[in-house]
Amino acid sequence: MVTTRPARREDADALGAIHVTTWRSAYAGLIPQGHLDGLSPERSAARWREHLPCAPPETCLVAVDPQDLPTGFALAGPHREDQPSRAAELYSLYVHPQHARAGVGTVLLARTQELLGAAGFVRASLWVLTSNQGARRFYERCGWSVDGRTRVDVLDGSPLHETLMTTELLTSELS
Repeated sequence: MVTTRPARREDADALGAIHVTTWRSAYAGLIPQGHLDGLSPERSAARWREHLPCAPPETCLVAVDPQDLPTGFALAGPHREDQPSRAAELYSLYVHPQHARAGVGTVLLARTQELLGAAGFVRASLWVLTSNQGARRFYERCGWSVDGRTRVDVLDGSPLHETLMTTELLTSELS
């Protein structure tokens, strides 16, 4: 059984390590290798320390193992481009490769969607690399669909093609 809880400042080192390890694994061959090589768990942890704990309406959940050590995280909040609205955005969802395909991402995503719905958001969206077929299939299995909008971001001089995916949220109170 996967357990989640709100991320705490003391999770920063673990989240920094998960973030970098997951990027290096998931994005190898999809984004410039020099960028991946330059990632630092310490710099990522420092950013997490500045950000945690999340302030509503933003939410940051961690999945934890039986010893309460983070194995993955999801960060979401108000949509950064659709303001003002009742739209939310999933900013990131990453699961350490050692815990991949064990239901961690599915539980993190479902719980994050529940919290966003309880906060009054009616839909959510996320940007995914168009070439990241594994992530796109995961979100589709979880009920998300391609919106039709695309964008091109640039990382280290290389274009990154992204696709917008969306889902409707249930807006009931949490029990």
